[in-house]
Amino acid sequence: MSRTLLITGATGKQGGSVVDNLISQDADFEILAVTRDAQSNGAQQLLKKSSKIKLVEGNLDHPEDIFRQAQNVTTQHIWGVFSVQTPVPGLFKEDSEERQGKALVDAALNNNVKFFVYTSVDRGGDASIDNPTPVPHFINKHNIEHHLINRSKGTDMQWVIVRPVAFLNNFTPDFFGSVFTTSWKIALRGKPLQLISVTDIGFFGAQAFLHPDEYKNRALSLAGDELSYDEMARIFKRVTGKDVPLTYGFLARLLMWAFKELGVMFRWFHDSGYKADVPALRRLHPGLKNFESWLETESGFLSK
Repeated sequence: MSRTLLITGATGKQGGSVVDNLISQDADFEILAVTRDAQSNGAQQLLKKSSKIKLVEGNLDHPEDIFRQAQNVTTQHIWGVFSVQTPVPGLFKEDSEERQGKALVDAALNNNVKFFVYTSVDRGGDASIDNPTPVPHFINKHNIEHHLINRSKGTDMQWVIVRPVAFLNNFTPDFFGSVFTTSWKIALRGKPLQLISVTDIGFFGAQAFLHPDEYKNRALSLAGDELSYDEMARIFKRVTGKDVPLTYGFLARLLMWAFKELGVMFRWFHDSGYKADVPALRRLHPGLKNFESWLETESGFLSK
């Protein structure tokens, strides 16, 4: 009998990638895709991908309502949950992410979920569990991790924590992508930055559900490449024939000053930084994308 998964953020980057990876492997799961608006274009496009997908309308501020809504679209017990909360630094209340993440853990336990995959953030490789960092939304994720681990003790719910580093998908051929690259150049001052494709986050999220005995009660930091700005710029030039798009340095500095959390995060990138084990991950997933392969296959730059 197929198992039923509840996937939050299903129309977003990480949740959507988990869904895509499950569908591409023809995994034997019923997929309940959580969306704020089931009639939105993104939700309807998601629905067309597979007959295994069903939409559940809900808000992460009210996770118990999501489980109740799920009963309207399935008769099956929800075996697994994929949990993602996406903060926008400086635009949301600092506690909203933490509140939502903890509440979803509690709702999953109340509804006898057996397997919970939480996507967090790397905070120094194996040291992440004891390192909240100074970055506010990293602290939120650190606290959600501990809530998940502590609340799951003595229950039947097993957990997996995936900890991505900076998204390769932040490289976009628009203003926001230029802000990212300019901030990297200014703030890291020659130090390397680890990067991961959202596709590969989805791969590992799907693998956790497909192979629960291998992944249960583990935390895994995820990165596919580690590059200094200059190394990245050389690869970008070789692949695209163009220079890395940048914006005015004063503008990037202004944004890092105006959005304090952004500035704190980039300072942490310089002072401490991500520490995922890229070679070990590539042994687990030989198709893990580095910057060059992502640029060639997934970025929007070669079509410009």
